[in-house]
Amino acid sequence: MGFFGNEQKELIQMIYGSGSEDHLLLLDSLGDFIEKEIEPTAREIDVNAQFPRENITKMFEQGFTSMGFPKEYGGLELPWPVYVAAMEMVGKACASTALSLAIHGTCCEGVRLFSNPEQKKQFLPGMINGKTFAAFSLTEPGAGSDARNMQTQARMEGNEWIVNGTKMFTTNGGYCDLYFLFAKTAKGPSAFLVDSKKAKSSKDIEKLGVRGSVTSEVVFENAKVPKENLVGTEGEGFEYAKRMLWGGRVTIGALTTGIAQAAFEKAVKYSKERIAFRKTISEFEMTQAKLADMLTMINASRMMVYRAAHLKGQGKSFESEAAQGKLLSTESALKVCDEAIQIFGGYGYADEFDVHRHWRDARLMTVGEGTSEIMRLIISKSILHPS
Repeated sequence: MGFFGNEQKELIQMIYGSGSEDHLLLLDSLGDFIEKEIEPTAREIDVNAQFPRENITKMFEQGFTSMGFPKEYGGLELPWPVYVAAMEMVGKACASTALSLAIHGTCCEGVRLFSNPEQKKQFLPGMINGKTFAAFSLTEPGAGSDARNMQTQARMEGNEWIVNGTKMFTTNGGYCDLYFLFAKTAKGPSAFLVDSKKAKSSKDIEKLGVRGSVTSEVVFENAKVPKENLVGTEGEGFEYAKRMLWGGRVTIGALTTGIAQAAFEKAVKYSKERIAFRKTISEFEMTQAKLADMLTMINASRMMVYRAAHLKGQGKSFESEAAQGKLLSTESALKVCDEAIQIFGGYGYADEFDVHRHWRDARLMTVGEGTSEIMRLIISKSILHPS
């Protein structure tokens, strides 16, 4: 079986039917590249907490971020489920690489959705080809799920915005060229495109998992931002952030499904090799039950995530579906990765077999881009108070 799995192929075929052939050829080729060029470095990146710059560059060279963007900005205009299938494979290969690319992609999508034509022309081509690497800067020390409580301020002086405040858990912070930054103005939360050189400082935050994808505290002190770098309408930043996160949750769901797939495949292989009581552990019904549950959770997650991606690509409402996909995929991945450790036994807890990395990577995903608790609130709102 190639890196682009049969279940992925079947879902793309279900969505696009006879029109899926070119998509399948592209994804199959990209899967081979990811398996050869990205996966072999994943363990070293984790052990050394090494920012995967080389991997990111390789994926940009393959046109990864450009997949879902308009041709007028250098994109490939491929359907969103195709991009999501590619994201799943990167997540399977190296979660640190996938997360950094996913957050960059969310910033690109923010520019596409909310920037004016001049900003799109100035920023988007460089962002989607990787020459301008972006970070999403919303969370603060006292404003996580409660993003409206942000304290970072932007005030107008002459033809510039003056930004002051501290951002927390900024993915790609300190390694980016551009911040998609949210700050309060006199009219409320607003969005800005800020040159990374304007940040006073950034400090890496050590983490349990996805250790190569840098997460930073970023400080802005009297940072001068051109007036024209305000994104969209002043005071609408919180709405922009919410809509960016809808798409971001789909990509998080995809890469997390890839994490689970990696752990599952390692567990299957090991169960066929490990001998206990004179037989392979795969012959025990308890092991078989674990594997059956693991595969079911992965396939259910993938279907929910790809459905949300398809709705987004069709321009339909997908906020609840994105939340459902993220909730199911991230919580399922934790269970899958935990069961993989259990199948490996003591070796799963040890470093040698590189299994617990997947659990550590998956653990972030129930928190980042909206906690599981927030996902449940979004889903329940769509049930009880449909728009």
